[in-house]
Amino acid sequence: MTYTHHSFIHVTLGAFALVGALAGCGGDPPGDATTGSTGATDPTGGSTNTPTTGDDPTGSDPTGGDPTGSDTTAGTDPMTSGDPSTGSDTTGGQAVWPLPACNSVTGTGAVTFSADQGATLAPMDQTIVPVTYTWGLVALGKPGALRAVSEAKVLASDDAGCTWHLIGAVDGGNAGTVHLRVAGDTRAYGFGDNGDALIRIDDEQVTQLPSPAGQNGLLGLGVDPNDPDRVRVGDGVGQIWESTNAGQKFAPLGAPLFNDLFIYRVAFDPQDIDHIVVGALGDGVVTSFDGGAKWTPAKGLGTPGKTNGFNVVVSPADGNVVWVEGLDIADPNDLTGRHIWRSTDGGLTFAAVVDGDQATLYNGNHMFPHPVDTNVLYFVFGSNFGNYGTDLYRYDHADATISLTHNKWHDTVVAFSPADPSFLYLGLSIEPLGG
Repeated sequence: MTYTHHSFIHVTLGAFALVGALAGCGGDPPGDATTGSTGATDPTGGSTNTPTTGDDPTGSDPTGGDPTGSDTTAGTDPMTSGDPSTGSDTTGGQAVWPLPACNSVTGTGAVTFSADQGATLAPMDQTIVPVTYTWGLVALGKPGALRAVSEAKVLASDDAGCTWHLIGAVDGGNAGTVHLRVAGDTRAYGFGDNGDALIRIDDEQVTQLPSPAGQNGLLGLGVDPNDPDRVRVGDGVGQIWESTNAGQKFAPLGAPLFNDLFIYRVAFDPQDIDHIVVGALGDGVVTSFDGGAKWTPAKGLGTPGKTNGFNVVVSPADGNVVWVEGLDIADPNDLTGRHIWRSTDGGLTFAAVVDGDQATLYNGNHMFPHPVDTNVLYFVFGSNFGNYGTDLYRYDHADATISLTHNKWHDTVVAFSPADPSFLYLGLSIEPLGG
């Protein structure tokens, strides 16, 4: 199969096979031997993530048409519009989330947007250079407010992604690979992946927080949807920590899940932080519904005791739907041993829905469940090997189909517009060229 930049491909599962050299490359976040991160030294079947660049680093043709797919000259104030695509006020002035009233991005090269599933990206007025990871990107409840962390810099947009500005920086271990989680209208929390960087963003104020995890590293964060001051984190031994004062001080909940096993991800249900799903080495997945007091091993993930759960996400639309990407290490075939599994009972039992010979899977593909459709999952493969770029996949369980778009960047994360979940914001990363 030949890929071209910004192509859009739609395939039925079983008919698509992406095999060859790319299936064995890409994948692990930058390693940190002091925290036990999943770097190139991981003996469990992974290899170093190696994403790319191209001639047009914006990933789009700035001379082309309107990437937003709407007439941005129409309407009045998009921040108070009833119809975010036109800017017309049909709500009597009540603020709603708008689509961007622009065709390009100003102030950063790390974040862009797309109205067509990533096939066309809005051009940016800046270009990021290696090594830059943009793993934190969220849309806040406040209309038009987005926050991002790119290579330890905290960025803000208040006009639906048209313009961006710097509001702060992140300190601590793995500050360059910060994930963000929304906490209401104007707040977000961020943690350095497998490090001790921990922040709170309140509108445009960035506060550094003390990490309770120490050298165990932070692997997940959840926020009480009814109380933005109540936040929990999970660390590399499966210890759950809770703060009730917006992260200023944490206390442990229960005991560590493991003493000597490797944990890849701690995922909190966005609607219920007592519901926690952990991806681990060998054990695959273990799940708790009571804040970590009791854990239950999952079934259906492959060979018992020999399955690695690299990444885990819980659907924000329904906590019963859980997605896991991982590897059955008992399978000698790297392609057929890799899967994305789906659960409909909160993470107790799983069934494989995407296999490694149907999409490129590695140790920890980014995954983004659709905010309202429990059947839909976006996931990413990015590599700089051979100047490859990034595949952004969309899996729809309703008809077992995968579609994908391709861009020139080495890695991509996704945030969904609250105005229209088919409208995507993309955080972009770049590494030195490989291959």
